[in-house]
Order: sequence, then C-alpha cells, then structure tokens
Amino acid sequence: MAESTSGNDRLASGRAWAEFCDSLKEAGDLVLDNAPDDDFDRAEGYRHLARLTSHFLRNLLDESDPAKAVLSTTSPKIGLDNPDYVYAGARLSPEFTYRLTGSLNDVAMLGIGVFSGALGTPKGLVRDGYVTTNELAMDDGRFELILSTEEHPGNWLALGPETNALNVRQTVLRRREQKPASLALTRIDEGAKPLPLEPDRFMGVLDRVRMMVPAIVSQFQGWRASFQEHPFEIREIDPKFLAVAQGDPNTIYLYSYWELKDDEVYEIELTPPERFDYWNLQIGNHWLESFDYLQYDTHVNHETAHVDDDGRIRIHVAANDPGRPNWLDTAGHRRGALALRWVGADAPPPLPETRVTKR
Repeated sequence: MAESTSGNDRLASGRAWAEFCDSLKEAGDLVLDNAPDDDFDRAEGYRHLARLTSHFLRNLLDESDPAKAVLSTTSPKIGLDNPDYVYAGARLSPEFTYRLTGSLNDVAMLGIGVFSGALGTPKGLVRDGYVTTNELAMDDGRFELILSTEEHPGNWLALGPETNALNVRQTVLRRREQKPASLALTRIDEGAKPLPLEPDRFMGVLDRVRMMVPAIVSQFQGWRASFQEHPFEIREIDPKFLAVAQGDPNTIYLYSYWELKDDEVYEIELTPPERFDYWNLQIGNHWLESFDYLQYDTHVNHETAHVDDDGRIRIHVAANDPGRPNWLDTAGHRRGALALRWVGADAPPPLPETRVTKR
C-alpha cells in the first residue's frame, strides 16, 4: 500500500521534524561555502544561522497569529540592519482592523509600513503601503494610526488583500542616550479569537522556517558577493536586490565591501545633499550583520558625524584609532560590508570618494 502523505503522518512519523533538521544541515553547508578561510568568520556564519533560526521560530510560533496583534520589538540582524533604527513588527491580516498608537519620546522619525510576501520566498517582501511621522497628524508627539482595508478618518494606512506584516522603523540618532518610541498595537474589530495550536499549522511553521532560513542566507550572501566584486568602492545597490526586499521608499541605499590589515585605514569622503531627512554610514560583518554598536563606535549619522570646515565628512574605518574624527571601529573584524543611506534626499548626491591608506 502506498505511503500516506497526509500532514498527520509526517507528524506521527517524525518526518516533519527530521526534514526541518536536515534543512538546517544544508544551511550549514551554505555557510561553509560562503565563509572566508577564517575561523572567526566561520563562527559568525554559524551564529548568523542560529540567530535566524531562533528568530523565525519564535516569530512564527509565538508571535505570528494576526488575531493576537503581538507587536514584537526583537529583530534579526539581516542585510546590514541599521544601528539607528529600533525595529518593531507584527503579523497582520486584512480580515481584522488594528490601531497603532504611540508616543515618539526621543525618536526623530518613524517609518511605518505594511507588507505582503516575505524575505526568502519567490515573491520576496513587497511593500503595500508606507507612511512616516512627517505625514501623520500628531498631538504633542503622540499619534494614532488605523490599519485596515476599509478607509477610516484621520491617520489611516490601507491593508492590501495579501498584507501579512507590519514593520516599524524608529530613527534614534543617539542610540546609547535616547529613548525609543512607546508603541502599542491592538485589534479594534469583533472578529475571531486566536485559535489553539493546530498540528497542521505547526508543521507549516517548521516547513516555512526550514525554507526561509537557507533562502535568506543565500539571498544576502548574493548581496555580499556583488559588493565584494568592487572592494572599497561605494555604489548604489543593484535594483534587482531591492525588488525582493522592499523597505523605505524614501531611502537611497549604497553599499561597499572592505578587507583591512591592522595598519590600514579605509578612508571615505562624502558630501551630504543640500536637503535630506536623515543619513547614516555603518560597517558590519561578512554576513551583513551590524556590529555591537552599543559597545563599539561602528556608525555615524548626520547628527553625530564631525563635519570639516570645507563641508565634507571624512570617515575612517580601522582596527585601531587613527587619531582622526569619525573613526569606525572594526570591532575585531578583518573584513565586512558597509552601508550608506540617504533618506528623504532631494537628489542623489555624488558617490563618496574612497581610498586605503597606512596608519
């Protein structure tokens, strides 16, 4: 008799869990294939894999029911996550109506987006709608925003027929000193209550994570490989990468790759555009993770950067303090990536000038 392919058989036989574990082994091979010949970078690659697995298991098992409206403030380190952004997110459904309320506190700006699809899938992450606090009606730093398919008076962000996620980016210019926004998400409809755990849904989570994690590693290592083809050059990102990882529509993204000896300095000279809302430049590791920016100085932005008398900003990436302003500490890394973001710029500024010098 032919073997049954029902979901319950996969659970009863343990095959669903075995397939999940096998996919992690394959993802480990992907890490090895993309790692430099250095145990430090290999260890960070496996940590990257473990972080992704941990995050998406927690997110999809405990925070994924759109009926619960769970606003999570944890986020994985993916695609050079921005040290100036405090991320928050929730799973949504167009079947429900939500209210997002908040107080800005020390946040310079919020970017609030609703999305369909997901990273690591054929469709990718697709932006269905986006709004910033520059566009919201505010009351002494407080706001209320309705998320729904039906239009509401006041601040409203439309959910599409396939919208499944809310992502919030809080711009905090001095992360060690300032307080992020106070945010709360609630459902305001009378729809269905959250359901207990369903076996088929649990297996669906395992299947989704086992497909997403290696796909995300592969996706962003594709980014890294493209940056590494032009080391020490800062270029605007290939639009094909952003097509499946859509974020803030007001941002121009530029990237680079660097590899330095202990006595070398990666120097970057840039001139900000005349008008902009925000910019920053950061360094991160080979796996496109941000560094430990709460302990090391690994980025500058328009508020923290030293500007020279000629109006230009000169940034120095090095393992040791070169005795110059705007030193970005490589935090024990010999190689990694760099991201430059211009947000709300009136026009793309000239590409930065770069060079490698000896200390």
